[in-house]
Amino acid sequence: MKLKLTTTALGLFAAGAFAVAHAGSATDYFNKIDADASGMITQAEYVAYKTSGGKYSAEKAGEKFAKLAGDDGELSLAEFEAAMTKTKTKAKDGKKKDRTT
Repeated sequence: MKLKLTTTALGLFAAGAFAVAHAGSATDYFNKIDADASGMITQAEYVAYKTSGGKYSAEKAGEKFAKLAGDDGELSLAEFEAAMTKTKTKAKDGKKKDRTT
């Protein structure tokens, strides 16, 4: 019984920590990636941010950036918010969540 309570408590703690780590607005997330605070995310900033945790390779991050940024090679807040909205919509529809951002 004590083990079950401990396991449950640890699970709730981990879920809470996950929620806090992913809380915040699109603008907050955008500003974390926009290292030079220029108002635009460059490929270098995006790749540096996405590869810093070791989850993404530079190649994969670069490919994702190219899809998000379009022809001008920079990612605006509006483009970023649109990508996040698209991702949230996919998740609500029950489709596989695309972690583009």
